[in-house]
Amino acid sequence: MSDETKNENGEIKDMDIDPEEALNSVKLKTNSVEVDEKQVKDKAKDIIVENDSEEEKVVEDEDMTKELHAEFSSFLETQTDLVEDLGTKETIPTGIDLLDAILGSGFVIGALNIIVGQPGSGKSMLAMQALGQGQRKYNGKLIGGFLDSEQATTSLRLWNLGVRYPKLRPYSDITVEKVFKFVEGLSIFKREKKILDIPSVIVWDSIANTLSQKEIETEDPNSVIGYKARLLSILVPKYVSQCAKHNICLLAVNQLRDVLKIDKFAAPKDLKFMSASKDMPGGNILKYNAFQLLEMKVKTAIVDAEAEKYGFEGVIVKIKCVKNKLFPPNVEIEIVGSFVSGFSNFWTNYNFLKTTKRLTAGAWNYLVSYPDKKFRTKDAPQLYKTDDKFKKKFDESVKEAIQTEIVEKYNPEVIQESN
Repeated sequence: MSDETKNENGEIKDMDIDPEEALNSVKLKTNSVEVDEKQVKDKAKDIIVENDSEEEKVVEDEDMTKELHAEFSSFLETQTDLVEDLGTKETIPTGIDLLDAILGSGFVIGALNIIVGQPGSGKSMLAMQALGQGQRKYNGKLIGGFLDSEQATTSLRLWNLGVRYPKLRPYSDITVEKVFKFVEGLSIFKREKKILDIPSVIVWDSIANTLSQKEIETEDPNSVIGYKARLLSILVPKYVSQCAKHNICLLAVNQLRDVLKIDKFAAPKDLKFMSASKDMPGGNILKYNAFQLLEMKVKTAIVDAEAEKYGFEGVIVKIKCVKNKLFPPNVEIEIVGSFVSGFSNFWTNYNFLKTTKRLTAGAWNYLVSYPDKKFRTKDAPQLYKTDDKFKKKFDESVKEAIQTEIVEKYNPEVIQESN
């Protein structure tokens, strides 16, 4: 075999090379210095040993740092009453798989969570259902309260939406001061009964409609302009801390109002993902202290022909977390609800499967994963209850869709950590 190389003068000349001889005498050139392959391998081993030693040293340093941090945390707790957060949050589920997914499993216990939206979007309905789900999750041991400043809720309405363990009567004649007295009273009761580990839920409906005692008593409305916001700026941080210490989920409902504009100047929006031109009353302290802030708005009403197809009158609502500390915010979903029985997990999942092309809808519907079983829309719930195979395929499709379209798409870090 022939090849080309250069002589000492830089001229190219032909050179015969024996392949076996070339293979046996392979050498690596680094910076014009010839190095034997054996030397390279020996050097590589030395580097690996050095790297292993460095990694062992890093591990030793990390262990030492952990010990120091543990001692420091213990010192702080003893000397300053500062307690390190455990890094995990217990939640109250809503009972709606898709909504719980974007919430991070539900409404956070030990925090202030706010639901805002336009009238008729189902804010109060969702809050009541969450209270009922909390009762079920904790087998009736959960202490709950419904503070109704709007005086628009009854025990029967609460019961219809799942608040049954036990049945509760709403508290009326509510002022801002009484809301936080309720939080204080529940905190004291839980300490005396030594039941701090059992969560509690307080629903406050609504912030916008709750006046302070001073606002109720005044004869001059101009004298109390801004008073409620100032009062909340003092009370909210103080009692959110109480909620954290006593395992209380404070779930508040609020309204949306138009953002005020003065002449040609638009008011600044500190929550830019809130609906355009909308804000909520109560002052900035509510936005600062909210662990989760949900916005709800009606997409379409289920009436007339749609009601006949679904078998009930209701509403399809768009919902997203404008602020959320458990899951990435601003993931918009749709939930389906009946005016009578509240938001439905089944119909929300049905709508989600249809939207994500896992269910084909028409005169006759069918699951893509189970095309042999065809059904009419209004018969879907009964089929789900009575046909075990259909139920299994339906649930599998929902689980896969939420995992793919929500969890993996918006929160892939969770997948990486679990692996």
